[in-house]
Amino acid sequence: MDALQALQSAPLDVRTAALALLDEVSAPLTRRQLAAAFRSQGFRPIEARRLARSLRRQDIIAVVPRTL
Repeated sequence: MDALQALQSAPLDVRTAALALLDEVSAPLTRRQLAAAFRSQGFRPIEARRLARSLRRQDIIAVVPRTL
C-alpha cells in the first residue's frame, strides 16, 4: 500500500488532520518569506529580494540547500 492508498483508507478524522497538516506545510511562501529563506542561505538582502521578486509568479513551498 502506498501513501495515497493509506490516506484514502484512513478514518475520516485521520484524513482530515493529515490533509490539514499537508495543506499547512505546502502553502506557497510569500515574497517576504521567500526573501528570508534566501537570506538564511547566505544571499545578501538585495539579492534575496531580487530573487524573491523574480519568482513571484511561481508557487514555491520550500528553499532547501543541496547537500554534498
